[in-house]
Amino acid sequence: MNPLWDEGEFVFCDLQSAARYIRRDDPTAAQAFLEAAYDSFEFVARNPGIGRKRADLGFPEVRSWRIDGFRRYLIFYREFPSGVQIWRVLHGARDLHQRLNE
Repeated sequence: MNPLWDEGEFVFCDLQSAARYIRRDDPTAAQAFLEAAYDSFEFVARNPGIGRKRADLGFPEVRSWRIDGFRRYLIFYREFPSGVQIWRVLHGARDLHQRLNE
């Protein structure tokens, strides 16, 4: 566990699902995606106010930020006094409202 951020219960599955999809076309890109995701988690943890507030999706306490190099993938996270919680990682073309309410 990283001292600056914590993963929510869906993050591992979200990352693995996205990596499997990317791996179908480019195995090297799948590994790069996972590395970029964790680098982006670290960036968000160090700059928690940088993300877009997502009240539009029904979650005013949640922010989103794009994964560097994989800009179609969004990190959804919450700020806490002790750091951030990475809540979900989803492709931006998905029905985000539905996926976040699962």
